[in-house]
Parts: sequence; structure tokens; C-alpha cells
Amino acid sequence: MDRLLFERSEAEDELLMEEIIYTEKPNLNKPYLIIGFEGWPNAGEVSSFALQHLVDSLKAKRFASIPTENFYQTSSLRPMAVIKEGRLIELKSLGDHFYYVKAPLFNDLILFHGVEPHLRWDLFVDLLLNLGEKFDVAQIFTIGGTYDYIPHTYPPMVSALFNHEDLREKVIQAGLGLTEYSGPISIHTFILDAAKKRDLKAISLWGHVPQYLQTKNIKVVCSVLKRLMDLTDIEVDLSEIEKAGEYFDQQVNHLVEEDPKLQEVIGKLEEVYKRSGRIPELSKGEEGVKEEKVVYIRAFLKKLEDEEKKES
Repeated sequence: MDRLLFERSEAEDELLMEEIIYTEKPNLNKPYLIIGFEGWPNAGEVSSFALQHLVDSLKAKRFASIPTENFYQTSSLRPMAVIKEGRLIELKSLGDHFYYVKAPLFNDLILFHGVEPHLRWDLFVDLLLNLGEKFDVAQIFTIGGTYDYIPHTYPPMVSALFNHEDLREKVIQAGLGLTEYSGPISIHTFILDAAKKRDLKAISLWGHVPQYLQTKNIKVVCSVLKRLMDLTDIEVDLSEIEKAGEYFDQQVNHLVEEDPKLQEVIGKLEEVYKRSGRIPELSKGEEGVKEEKVVYIRAFLKKLEDEEKKES
């Protein structure tokens, strides 16, 4: 599997020159390249929803795509069908698409919304970075989501890693935690390493999603986008997802009030979180989210109960 992720043949090197399909080649001024993936690094749909919000709110225009057939196992990333009354209406696949934004008040943007590839990471990342160099990107940002044992009762935590030491102060000034991690990586880390070899500066932003709220977490998305705005000076309308906060909090708090076991778990998480020193400072508007449902809270509790039984 490692060979399939990282090695490539001479034929694949030749393919590299032709792999991106352009529908337009825009004239951009020192754009930021902002990257998000569905798949493993997309806890709480933080990565995919953040990119989609940027595309929608900034009215970004699609200009290029990476064909998926060389990077994915169809059995794991199945095409989607729309069938009505027995008739096939539409067959569609998830794609890897580039969008651009011309921005008079800040750097232009290239937004990449894709799916973390199963195969040939080396080739895939070269395609991303070749496009970045082609458009002379000023800096690269990746956005990811990770589940964490943190309580929802505090402002969401956003951490970062960077590939150039001179980005450290910029990250700290933006109020970001510095990532501490050892273990299996996502393609985000691979991108940062490959970008460093090309002398391209890159920062990876990670929104930390409470483990017991395994659903689309717009609250964390909002915090990640605010940190991105701090780092880039881009302007994004977050009013809708900020206004949605009260509804989401009401749902979560209602579930907590009904479940003493969950109250106990969250209380313990709060104590551990306080002692950890990871509590972020509360900033204006930090508490906003909305979502139609909160799932897996009871499944999370059952998992804890099962673990307790094993230990006893």
C-alpha cells in the first residue's frame, strides 16, 4: 500500500504533464491556494464544508479538475446514482476541482475541493503543487478536521502545523495551537513536506471536533474560517453560520439535560480540558453554529460503557 501511495513509474511521470484538465486559465495575482479534502481528514465535515462555503460565498468559478480514475479505488469511492421510478436519471462521481476568485481587496484565491486519494499520493501532490507554481501562489493552506476528546461547552479549538520556521509567529499571533502529534498522517502533512522541498510556504489548519458530536459541525467550521481570515486577510461572509449557533447549542444542551451519564462524561472532559492548558481564548462571535441533527451521542456513551466493562 505504501508503494501505491508514494511511488510512481516513468509512465506516470509522463502522465503528470497532462493530468489536470483546464476549462479556463485565469490570470491571477499572487493567489493563496486553499485545499480541503473529504475522507479521513474530514472529521465533522470541517474540511469539505469549509471549502464549499468558500466556493459558494465568494462565488468562485471552476477552472480545472483532476480526473479521479488514477487515484481512487472504485470499491471505496463509489459513483452516486439518482434513480426515479425505476429510471436512471443521473450518474455522478465525486471530483477533484479547482476554483478561482478574483479579489480586488485581498490576494486572489485558488480553492481546491477534492477527496483524499487512495493511491499515488506522490503524483497527486505533484499535480497540486505544479498548479500552485504555475499560478505563482503566495502561500498554501490546507483545512482539516479531527475528532478530539474535548467538550463542546468551550470555544472550538483550532490547531496548526507549518513547514517553514518563519511562519511560527504568524500562527501564534492568529491564536492557533501548535500541533503535537506522532502517528499515521493524512495527505495534508504530505503536502506540507512536498511544498517545503519546493520552497513553498504552507500552513495546515485543523478544527478539533468533540468526539461525541459526530455530525457536520458548523461551529468548528466557523472557527477554522475565522482563523483562515486572520492569516490571509480575506473577507468571507460568516453571518449565516454564526446566527445558526443558538439552535445547535439548544439541541446539544437539550440532549445533555436528558442524560445524566452524558452530563458526567462532559463534566470529566471539562476538568481534563481545563488542566490541559489547551483552552482557547473566547473571541467575538465564536459561539455560532446550526445543524439539523446531532448524532452519535448515545453511541459514544455506549462505547465508553463497553470500554469501562472491559477494564473492570
